[in-house]
Amino acid sequence: MPAQVQAPAKVRAVLNFAADRTNGGIWSNGDRSRITQALKAHEVEIRDARRRSTPPTLEREGFTVQPSKIAAPAWTDEQWIADAYAPLCLELVRGLTGAAHVLPYYKGALIRDTGDPRRAPAAEFVHLDNTRASALPFLERAAGPEVQAQHRRVMVFNVWRPITPPPQDVPLALCDQRTASEADGVEGRTVEANFPDGVPYVTSVYNPDQQWWYFSDVTPDEAVVFKGWDSDPTVPMGCLHGAFRQPEPPPGATPRASIETRVFAFFDA
Repeated sequence: MPAQVQAPAKVRAVLNFAADRTNGGIWSNGDRSRITQALKAHEVEIRDARRRSTPPTLEREGFTVQPSKIAAPAWTDEQWIADAYAPLCLELVRGLTGAAHVLPYYKGALIRDTGDPRRAPAAEFVHLDNTRASALPFLERAAGPEVQAQHRRVMVFNVWRPITPPPQDVPLALCDQRTASEADGVEGRTVEANFPDGVPYVTSVYNPDQQWWYFSDVTPDEAVVFKGWDSDPTVPMGCLHGAFRQPEPPPGATPRASIETRVFAFFDA
């Protein structure tokens, strides 16, 4: 493992935004030949959230990092991920948010790898995984009408964890939800084998008002949790996010692999 050095308080790095406001194109985790996004790179300031005097919160900025130790991970075992890891993510979100009820957004999890072409690539563009409408079919599959009727508000939280040690060559950037405008959103589609017609998602054009953050040197014993969707149309839908390449990665940094899950959280008020 490379020797640890303190990460800078901020970096200037490239994030990829929608090139225009007309079409977000197609993204695919499983078939890179399907990707048709029109993107435009912008160099932005990305600050280290670990250096903040007041740590970010799910309620305010929309993201946080939490200790979350895994005793005996088996990342190549899909059954272990379904039976052991996914329930841990549910309980992590329940504990952080005080949700009255939690359910998985989908079965299993997605592993991304910047060094293994057989795995899903890091999503190196600014996005939200759903539009306001496209999360609803997943909600219908996860929770019947009885469950939905019992709760006034539903949110989706993403649980992102590196499964390789720091320092990361490709960290995750997160936008303070209060600084992103839905007017800058551009709709695209994620097309996969199990969703051949695509699931609409949101990317964004560049806006200098957006404030970008990341957590330096996240370990496999930590989880970054951030809001991905909200049923309340009067508040920000979630945190734009995207992978970015460290402009000066530490020598010998291990290509980042990570695992991500999504959780429905139900609230009574």
